[in-house]
Amino acid sequence: MKKFNANAKRNGLIGLGVMIVLAGATVFGSEPLYKAVDSMSGTSLYTPGTYTGSARGYGGDVTVDVVVTAKKMQSINVKGDKETLLDMVLPGLTDTILSKQSTEVDAVSGATLSSNAIKKAVDQALAQAKGETPESSLAYQEETVPQKESSLKDGTYSYEAPEFDENGFKDQVNMTIKDNTITSLTWDCITKDGNKKSKLSMDGNYKMTDNGPEWYEQAKAVTDYVIAHQSVEGLTNADGYTDTVASVSINLHGFVNGVKDCLSQAAGEAPNAKSSLKNGTYSYEAPEFDDNGFKDQVNMTVSDNTITSLTWDCVKEDGTKKSRLSMDGKYKMTENGPEWHEQAKAVTDYVLGHQSVNGLINEEGYTDTVASVSINLYGFVNGVKDCLSQASGEAAENKASLKDGTFSYEAPEFDKNGFKDQVNMTIKDNTITSLTWDCVAKDGSKKSKLSMDGSYKMTDNGPKWHEQATAVADYVLQHQSLEGLINASGYTDTVASVSINLYGFVNGVKDCLTQASK
Repeated sequence: MKKFNANAKRNGLIGLGVMIVLAGATVFGSEPLYKAVDSMSGTSLYTPGTYTGSARGYGGDVTVDVVVTAKKMQSINVKGDKETLLDMVLPGLTDTILSKQSTEVDAVSGATLSSNAIKKAVDQALAQAKGETPESSLAYQEETVPQKESSLKDGTYSYEAPEFDENGFKDQVNMTIKDNTITSLTWDCITKDGNKKSKLSMDGNYKMTDNGPEWYEQAKAVTDYVIAHQSVEGLTNADGYTDTVASVSINLHGFVNGVKDCLSQAAGEAPNAKSSLKNGTYSYEAPEFDDNGFKDQVNMTVSDNTITSLTWDCVKEDGTKKSRLSMDGKYKMTENGPEWHEQAKAVTDYVLGHQSVNGLINEEGYTDTVASVSINLYGFVNGVKDCLSQASGEAAENKASLKDGTFSYEAPEFDKNGFKDQVNMTIKDNTITSLTWDCVAKDGSKKSKLSMDGSYKMTDNGPKWHEQATAVADYVLQHQSLEGLINASGYTDTVASVSINLYGFVNGVKDCLTQASK
């Protein structure tokens, strides 16, 4: 009996195997096996048909038509008349999506926005095929291209890198804002002698590779990108290079920093001109006369946290004022165009109207904001900032709680030229009343004496070392502060006649102030 049952079981299994083989033969005879399985399965992913989705790409809208069966995507057709990077993306990206039956695939390097737009548009089409509400193209546009900064003030804003890079260039970015929109944007790099990288590149004197776009063409491509997208969001990777603008291989750290700085100025993130200003009248006079024998004078009145009066003039050693000379026809700049006193009035009116100097001047001290003004405004802007610092109490904060006495500083070691800095400061009634700076050699020789005797020469022209040292000491005595005296490289743009490095001097002043505040 057991034997009979075993045989019956074996025969049954054989019979079942024959049935499966026959069923398989029937399937293979009619259509591919996966289609047969597909048709026999009860669950559908999509409603068969053609569905359309769209999203914002790099240069414009991207539209896709996706054909689906109940179970899969069959084809993807992409359209985008203004999307210039589709040739880089197609057909590779859509083939990968179809192969994996998913949009969870990598973007094409160098065309990230175009790739993401196609994937997003396909997702929209598939959502429709599933009977879901698709995410709008506007929502995706807001995700990939963040909306531009809100509340940007109209004006022209400038940025210059604080120092020259290892190749001897520093970045310069200029931006114009109109109606809360970036309407103009330029990027260049300048050498110490004033040569611009864009010009060198155009003339063939700045070459990167024999093939590929020149530097000025790549710079133009990224400024165009920012104008189109109103943002630098997603433009660069952690190393400062871009996978977004296909033709660009140069490092963009300096450019992005400049754009962000200009946007910060336009958004008012730079110090507000009229925050917490004390009522009163404030005055500024430049620490020295310029090459033409004038020094700037600015007078400001503040009432109810507002600049209510502002004047700017320049005075000679004999007391003659440039405004008076200009009115009398004795100070002429050009035969045509506004006179100096008219231009000075125009920029003071501008500041009164805007309550700020933000965006007034470019990196060279001239203005693109007030159309009638062609004169250099560095002295004026420095004066306004100084008066605002006084009105906001910054000067008082800088000299708070200083003890009477004489304080000294000496650098811990000699520099590469064999000198070490020495600073001496006297404090009386919470005020710096005396300040000297010198440098001493190992044999006790002082740089000031060597400079006076002609034994220490820097250039044939220009102020001597001891004259420059006196100028910066006088600046600190007048302003009671080092605020804004030096840039990141230790040089000054504030005291016109000074070209020497001031790191040692600044360190010494800070050390003396620290001693006086203990």
